[in-house]
Amino acid sequence: MTTMLSGFRGGLATALLTCLSFCALAPAVPAAEPSRLEDPNSVRPVPKLESAQEQLRYATSLKIALRGLDGDGRRDGRNAAVRAYRAVREHFPDDVLAASEGAFRAAELLRAGGDVVGALGEFAWVREHGGESPFRVRAMLEQGHLQRRAKHPQEALTAYEAVLTDAGATKRQKDEASLWAGTVHADGERPDDARRAWQRVAEAGEDPLDRVRAYDLLACMAVAKGDLEAAAGILERCRDALADPAAEETRLGERVRASLSGMRAHDELQRAVAERDRAREKTRKDV
Repeated sequence: MTTMLSGFRGGLATALLTCLSFCALAPAVPAAEPSRLEDPNSVRPVPKLESAQEQLRYATSLKIALRGLDGDGRRDGRNAAVRAYRAVREHFPDDVLAASEGAFRAAELLRAGGDVVGALGEFAWVREHGGESPFRVRAMLEQGHLQRRAKHPQEALTAYEAVLTDAGATKRQKDEASLWAGTVHADGERPDDARRAWQRVAEAGEDPLDRVRAYDLLACMAVAKGDLEAAAGILERCRDALADPAAEETRLGERVRASLSGMRAHDELQRAVAERDRAREKTRKDV
């Protein structure tokens, strides 16, 4: 008996060491917010109300009730709100507008809880079934943002490019897609593609603030490349192109002026010029 117990303990120790070694070598996986399996018997069914709008309001009331909650209470409340938003399309499948909004709001809650896969699934439902819903293109943009943050550049670009070619997308939504597509291209070291995407917004963007942002990105790219004269030229073109909206005595005019003065490229260009001048001075002294 002693020999058997000793052998059992030895085998158990070996198994534990093997398991620990495997776990140490396994790649780390980003963890979402801790979740727990729900007992199906404890999940209350979502009641069917008189209309899709009432169903939406009910789900929204559950979302509002999340304020001030944390831990298990917030997680369980969020799960209940997600089920309520999904119930809109389950109870009223013919109301495309309400069903699309419900799926979009469910995706927002899932994203907030760290469930990226679940959020992408809800956004995909809106994209496929949204029809004329204003949430359809918004869901496409959100798909791009989630994929970009998850470091899936090709999937992000596919979503952004779908917005650019969608007849239902507004000019502002297409500008947003271009700006972020340019960022994905720049991160992937495709500067020419990034430049083309940003240039479209800089020259013809609907919102002057988006145009300032595009010029800023273009100028920063030129500074990073070491082409300081080109960066200075981009900043000058930006001031000229945005002179009229910046001169308006309106709230938008104030925001444009603040955006122009706060461009990151100004500081980056000044630092780069100072570094270049110091290097030239050092070279002159060494000679």
